[in-house]
Amino acid sequence: MTASLSSQAPHAPSQATPMSFSGRGGEFLKMLVAGSLFQIPTFGFYRFWLTTKLRRHLWANTQIDGESFEYTGTGKELLIGFLIALAILGPLYIAIFVLSFALEEQAAFASFPLFLILYVLAHFGSYRARRYRATRTVFRGVRFWMKGSGWAYAFRAILWDAANLLTLGLALPWAMAYLERYRMRHTYFGSVQGDFTGTGWTLFKRGWWLWAVSWIALGGTIAVSFHLAETFPEHEMTFAGIGPLFAFPLLALLWPIMMAIFTRWHIDGLRIGGAAVASRLGTGTFYGLFFKVLFSSLGYAIAFGIVFTLGAFALGMFFQEALLDMQAGEWTSGAVVVGFLCAVAYLVFLLGFGIIQRYFLVRGLWAAIVNTTSVSNLRSLDSAVASGQPAGGMGEGLADALDFSVGL
Repeated sequence: MTASLSSQAPHAPSQATPMSFSGRGGEFLKMLVAGSLFQIPTFGFYRFWLTTKLRRHLWANTQIDGESFEYTGTGKELLIGFLIALAILGPLYIAIFVLSFALEEQAAFASFPLFLILYVLAHFGSYRARRYRATRTVFRGVRFWMKGSGWAYAFRAILWDAANLLTLGLALPWAMAYLERYRMRHTYFGSVQGDFTGTGWTLFKRGWWLWAVSWIALGGTIAVSFHLAETFPEHEMTFAGIGPLFAFPLLALLWPIMMAIFTRWHIDGLRIGGAAVASRLGTGTFYGLFFKVLFSSLGYAIAFGIVFTLGAFALGMFFQEALLDMQAGEWTSGAVVVGFLCAVAYLVFLLGFGIIQRYFLVRGLWAAIVNTTSVSNLRSLDSAVASGQPAGGMGEGLADALDFSVGL
């Protein structure tokens, strides 16, 4: 630690050591663009190595008191975990398909068990994915690690989901506090145990009005849509169907406020032994990232549309016969080439949105959080010694196979 901390030992717990992020946006963007494009010829399997590179960049450029974090995971581990997850999920999908085919009239009922199983596995996978990332995170040569059962966590998460459903989301702050406390009390930095001191009541007091405004907006638009449907019966289905959609712009504008409140509350509650974390993150940061993503996506869509239109015009000049064959349903060699180029263009279009989202909402948010976070009583971690065992990547592979968001 610094000399000032040593000379003021009695006040050490109250002193804060700021975190910092030194990663360059251009370097991250270069890795992101190259890695995303390389997913096309590798049929998407390169994403495991891309994720690993991005994590190593973010971890290595995150410092506390001049010391950086280290990410030790590999793309091979993520791939193996994904393949194991597919081996687990494959028979489930096949069994439900056969059952649905055999019980054609009860197809909807037959798919319910699959949904229930996948729902439980999603919670299980999210816990195991976090466990994997923890054991691949190293600071000062000491690894983080987690214990606890993914099934026990899934059971608790399901109960809280039921409570949220019954209370129309009012129980969400207490659910978040309870589940994060469970995760953190099973998280260790070497021999030092973690904890979470945030409470559901604290989060509720900060954000209850967002819950109220959201339901008022949704209920109001539904009431208006039904009134318009009764007033104009010839357009009844139209008003009843799209009326509630008018609440979404308001909900989208409230999203940055909600995320700012939750993120500050979450960071302020984190503890590792005697070390406490505090955040100065402002709501303006989230609005800035929100509008950057929005306008960047619109700009990209417009630019891609122009390029695609010009390309399609040029393509039509060189492949007129092939286009006519495609319209006639005949797949000649020229028609196959045109179809392949259109498929590649579609993939590039989708990858572009993924790049925008990852650059701003992953890299941008990571940098903003790190640069506004400080750690008090960092010296208490000096007593940590290596402990724990590395976790396998099956949990993260399961979350990936289920398309369940587990973060970067």
